[in-house]
Amino acid sequence: MTRGILLIGGLGPDSDKLKELIDTDNLICAADSGLDLALSAGFFPDGIVGDMDSISDKSLLNRFPADTVEIYPEDKDETDTELGLSWLRKRGCGDIIIIGGGEGRLDHTLALKALFAGDNPPAAWFTAREKIWSLEGRNSVLGFRGSTISFVTAGSGPWDVSSRGLQWELDKVMWSVDTISLSNRLTSSIAEVTVHRGRLLVIQPINT
Repeated sequence: MTRGILLIGGLGPDSDKLKELIDTDNLICAADSGLDLALSAGFFPDGIVGDMDSISDKSLLNRFPADTVEIYPEDKDETDTELGLSWLRKRGCGDIIIIGGGEGRLDHTLALKALFAGDNPPAAWFTAREKIWSLEGRNSVLGFRGSTISFVTAGSGPWDVSSRGLQWELDKVMWSVDTISLSNRLTSSIAEVTVHRGRLLVIQPINT
């Protein structure tokens, strides 16, 4: 199954990190000013969607075939990110990574978080500073000893979580909607986190 890459507006990783994250056989979609992020690292998206209200220069769209650009009105029900996810899923991408969206509007950040609460969530989300992904079942979380990591609930619960290898183990947290284990720390290079019920989001600096 083809992996999809969705580049969105807001701060994303630098060019070197983007080149680590994106393979030549990935299907790439840019949502609105995600096109600026793509071009900054030398990537030419297979598709471009959105209302184009935040792209740096609309004339950039002229560099792409007309059938790869889908322009929507600003007054619409879906966000540009949701349009991009739909574009990739219609083309068979089950594993989708979102890149960008850092330090943007709070409402957009909350909308991105909500994507991880529903069915078929993105595989991961990379901003300029963090990697965000969801956990269900048993998982190994990698980093280095003493590195910061946070956990927040996703969805409506209920939640039942246990862990080994964290400064503050997750067994002791009273999980509810929007509970956060903020600035927790790894006590070694790996932590085992088991989500017996519900779903968690992990927020980890990308330099770990």
